[in-house]
Amino acid sequence: MTKKMSKKIISVIMSVILVALCLTPAFAATKKVNPILVISGFSQYKFVDTASGKQVWTPEASILTDAITRALPPLATLLASGRTKADYDKFVDDAEGPLMDVLKYVAVNPDAEPANKNVKLIDQFTGPVSDYDYDWVKTVFENDIVDIVCNAVGRENVWVYGLDWRVDPLVLADEIHEYVENIKARTGCDKISISGISMGGIVMSCYLMKYGYEDLSNITYLSAAFTGLDYVGEMYSGKIKIDPDGLYNIINQSMHDTTVSDILQRTQILDMLMPVVDDLIKYESDRLFVEVLVPTFGYNTGMWSFVPAEYFESAVKYMGARMNEGSPEERAIFWGKVYDYHNNVQTKIGDFLKQAQADGVTVSVVSHYNMQMPPVSPASFRQGDQVIETRHTSGFATVSDLGKTLGDNYPVTAHVSIDRMIDANTAFLPNNTWFLKDVQHVGFSNKSSRDNGAFFGWILTQEGTDVYTDNRFPQFMQYFPTDYELHPIGDADGNFKLSVADVKLVLKSVSGLTTLTELQSRMSEINGDSKVSLVDARLILQSLAANA
Repeated sequence: MTKKMSKKIISVIMSVILVALCLTPAFAATKKVNPILVISGFSQYKFVDTASGKQVWTPEASILTDAITRALPPLATLLASGRTKADYDKFVDDAEGPLMDVLKYVAVNPDAEPANKNVKLIDQFTGPVSDYDYDWVKTVFENDIVDIVCNAVGRENVWVYGLDWRVDPLVLADEIHEYVENIKARTGCDKISISGISMGGIVMSCYLMKYGYEDLSNITYLSAAFTGLDYVGEMYSGKIKIDPDGLYNIINQSMHDTTVSDILQRTQILDMLMPVVDDLIKYESDRLFVEVLVPTFGYNTGMWSFVPAEYFESAVKYMGARMNEGSPEERAIFWGKVYDYHNNVQTKIGDFLKQAQADGVTVSVVSHYNMQMPPVSPASFRQGDQVIETRHTSGFATVSDLGKTLGDNYPVTAHVSIDRMIDANTAFLPNNTWFLKDVQHVGFSNKSSRDNGAFFGWILTQEGTDVYTDNRFPQFMQYFPTDYELHPIGDADGNFKLSVADVKLVLKSVSGLTTLTELQSRMSEINGDSKVSLVDARLILQSLAANA
């Protein structure tokens, strides 16, 4: 080969390389992203009565005002009475009508079908978000998750599905299948990402059990009730108990201060009302079940999907004894649907998700903790996100009671939170379950790059991830809602990475060599004693060692 020919060959090779380098960004820019389908949660979409045009759920002000106006006189009469059983009977006689006038719009018939056919979702978007007025989509979906996913993959790649929670989840699964098929046809993608928020996780589980995961790249549960809710299981088993301390807690956590609860405690309003509420439950609970709860929610198979497996038989026994409406054929249809979900979805979904992961699907579970649960049952001592217990949104992680830890001597090992509140080793997917401390139920926020939206945008779009993939998003994180920042627990220096530098900063603070900012102090305080100490430094160090 001549020297001249060698130069020509080298020139050709260099030209090919340069062209390839120039085209690579273009290919990257046009690379298809997997579209995302987000399934809404319970009561996230509003219901409208098409006959009157009124928003009936959540009820518009005029409906609530009318009900309250009619219920106040009976309440005043009760409070002024000797509060005998006869007085409570009279109160229920007079107050039940206004209450049912609110609930009648969402009632379900004994055959598990919505009672009011005129009540519809405010809207249902069958195309991508880009097909609609974006402000209207956000008004209907009413959650920052729309912004988060649209920012991540573009509006043309985002679909949202509104949940009619009156309809059987296994029926809604068929609609999800139609969405998946339409999304694939519209985008030309073979795989899509699917996520279920809250009750949307139940519907997503039904879809998975009926249609499999061949069309999916990602499955993500977001604060999902896919294994049930303890307080619903308790209530459907006839156990109702009001916890006044829990009521104060939930008010404080919702408002991020104690102003309202301080007023309530100072005026002793709750102290005066609690005996009335306790007696109402004692005297009238069975009647309220039969006349209010059963006609409204008892025949709702979606509500039954909230009953955890361990409560199922007791709930069937208690509620079944009070559910005598409809024909034998209708009752057979109803109970068939209830048992179908319990036997074929709820008790099998854990193993199914493990199999999906083994077959290459990215399965992610996001759970929140350290929040007061509704104080309406004996289960109010459990911690969660104010709506669903952490043990259920996580797929059965081991979780301490609210305000407590698993024990001072509980070993901080892999999958154990630094604050010793969570042991994820018992969860369905220990390597793929994230825990966000101090985040309210579906508390998605997108104020800045430091907000929790950065995490949700990441987890909904990345394939092959686990809790070790990105140092910014380890298994256990803490949210600071007044600052709109999400950090790894123990991230004392605020650089979104847990390291020995955090231990050093805490030690410097304890020894007086440096002064922490207010936010740094809150990020450094781990063990719940409201002060930064050597214990916090040791917990960070133990966590680093466990996950090294």
